[in-house]
Amino acid sequence: MSSKLAIVPERDGRKSGLRRLVYRPQVQWRNADSGWQSTKDRLRRTVARVPEVVIKVTGGGSKSAGVLRYMNYISRRGMLMTVDQDGEHLGGKDSIEKVHASWDLDLQRAHDTRGTALHHSFNIIFSMPAKTDPDKLLAAVQAFAQQHFARRQYIMALHTLETDPSDDPPPHPHVHVIVRAEDEDGHRLHIRKSTLRIWRESFAAELRALGIEANATSRAERGVSLKGRGSAEYHIRERGDVSTAEAQRFAEAVDELRKGDTQPKPWEIAMAARRRDVLKELARNATALRHEGDVELAEKVERFAHELLPLDSERRRMQRALVEQVKARLQREQVKDLIPPQEHDTR
Repeated sequence: MSSKLAIVPERDGRKSGLRRLVYRPQVQWRNADSGWQSTKDRLRRTVARVPEVVIKVTGGGSKSAGVLRYMNYISRRGMLMTVDQDGEHLGGKDSIEKVHASWDLDLQRAHDTRGTALHHSFNIIFSMPAKTDPDKLLAAVQAFAQQHFARRQYIMALHTLETDPSDDPPPHPHVHVIVRAEDEDGHRLHIRKSTLRIWRESFAAELRALGIEANATSRAERGVSLKGRGSAEYHIRERGDVSTAEAQRFAEAVDELRKGDTQPKPWEIAMAARRRDVLKELARNATALRHEGDVELAEKVERFAHELLPLDSERRRMQRALVEQVKARLQREQVKDLIPPQEHDTR
């Protein structure tokens, strides 16, 4: 994969006239979506509710010891088979430690120009629903990594319900990948929202090439308005607790309800705008499909658009739940007031 140096113009508000050199890897992948035929294929997958690929970036180690701990974590301290960028199988804790030493993490830049600590590596999870063929899942991730992590060192480990030796094995197969932040030329990996969108499309294409139905659409395209919980909040909720962040959001929702603040938030307005765009695009596609004679798919697209769930937000859900609780309490008190006090027998 050839590298590129892109000139990025000065951002508004900066006084310096200097321009930044930012490394942009040239992204290519097999079966990339383009053209009307690919749009139709994506529509077929979307209206059929084909499983969506999931890619999560869980952070990265800013210290060498932390990277080694995560390597031991994904390999279950060498008990699970781990594969490196050359396809070599690593077995045992000693092999993991040798790979960690070969990454020479201390040679990477520790801080950026503003003094912020830089990650030595990135931890990425690729997952699919339960019953997905785990061997094909691993093969798809390997093909993906060869395309997007060329000239970088990385290791990966497959976790499945059957092979994971932990006390709480996952119900769905997924692959953990640890990528060295800098490649052999010193270019750093930058992961942005646009990066994840490209990665999901590429990962889904690799899975389809192996015969696994997979899709990569945004929440807005699927009609999903509520964000999924982060991994930290998810595990806290599984323990029956409430995270500090969720408690703060609840307190804000209560305060707004008490003040009578019913105005939509900026993100709710943006969400509504995205929904309008999605509906317009679905309508345009349905019209184009009817024009070329694919009435069956056109009807499916129209039905899909009609059945999209109403827009919602966590804030609105919390406030509705509070209102229902207050109504239920008032009803109980009214019923209690209607019941006459019991007469006591003084005999």
